[in-house]
Amino acid sequence: MMRVLIVNYELDDNSPVLVWQADVVRSLAIRCEQVVVLTQKLGAFEPPENVIMKPVPIRPYGVPQRVGGRWLMNRDVARLCREYQIQACFVHMASDWAYILSPVLKVMKIPVLVWYAHGTVSTRLRLAHVCADRIVTSTPEGFRLSSRKVAIIGQGVNTQIFDIPEYASERDTLLYIGRVSRRKRIDLLIDVMAAVREIAHQESIRLQIIGPTLTSDDEKYHQGIWEKIDRLGLRERVAMAGFIPQDALPVYYRRTFLHLNLSNTGSMDKTVVEALACGCPVLTSNEAFRGLLSVYPEFLLDEDDPQTIAERVLSIRRKLDAYPPEDLRALVLGQHDLETYADKVMAQLRELVGAR
Repeated sequence: MMRVLIVNYELDDNSPVLVWQADVVRSLAIRCEQVVVLTQKLGAFEPPENVIMKPVPIRPYGVPQRVGGRWLMNRDVARLCREYQIQACFVHMASDWAYILSPVLKVMKIPVLVWYAHGTVSTRLRLAHVCADRIVTSTPEGFRLSSRKVAIIGQGVNTQIFDIPEYASERDTLLYIGRVSRRKRIDLLIDVMAAVREIAHQESIRLQIIGPTLTSDDEKYHQGIWEKIDRLGLRERVAMAGFIPQDALPVYYRRTFLHLNLSNTGSMDKTVVEALACGCPVLTSNEAFRGLLSVYPEFLLDEDDPQTIAERVLSIRRKLDAYPPEDLRALVLGQHDLETYADKVMAQLRELVGAR
């Protein structure tokens, strides 16, 4: 059994977008003797007995972040690592900490494993890559630097929560779950819904959008979406529910015939995998799903034309019987479920510690 330091953005079971980080901590804690979590935001979280939580101060030692205050956290982390005899560090998403804490972790010979799964490659990511001993990611598209340090381990969906619901006899909902932001291209979703109405105007298909706004630009974009909905006369066809807690999401799949994801993040959006775990067909423009969905090429989009996408949406609805929920869920189990993810992370940590 290992003693692991986890560094993440947030530890909050009520988080609008990062509740997964709490799930990961719990899953890893089952597999560890001791876990110490250094988190940038501590919210509602009941820790297992072997989990110690340490929130990062907003102004460590009174020094603002913009002038390097977080580098002073090396002193506190050194104390934590000595006190709890830490053997390895897992930086979950918050990749900046790989280089911020590099001074103390290198001196103490504690290996660093970083999880990163996004299409963006920044200077900060390059620094994290240099300082990390290994990188784990969901797909080849999730980490776009050429490196021998990279291991592909899949996503980690909580399949105890996201399970096949008792589907309604009439499935008339087109569903989007995720952040409401420009990169998610919600405006294109609205154009698709308008095209669906024109093609199948007698059918009562509705678009349900679930997800929070996080920034002032998101709020501005959200307002623009409502204006577009009104302009196109879609108020009766589109609902925007805002944030819904994770454990309440599966019920929305009862009437859903398709999860539509037009994101251009370039990485494997976890909400698409959650939909598959619920046995729901998906339609995505995200290139990271080409491997997982190779047996369902009709679930992948190469074009942005609303009319073409609408025709694909309706085609999938007509063929729902060709997509047994158990077959779609089987794409997730053993590859992209939380338990498999945690096992793979632990295997990487054990290998790094053994190499030291």
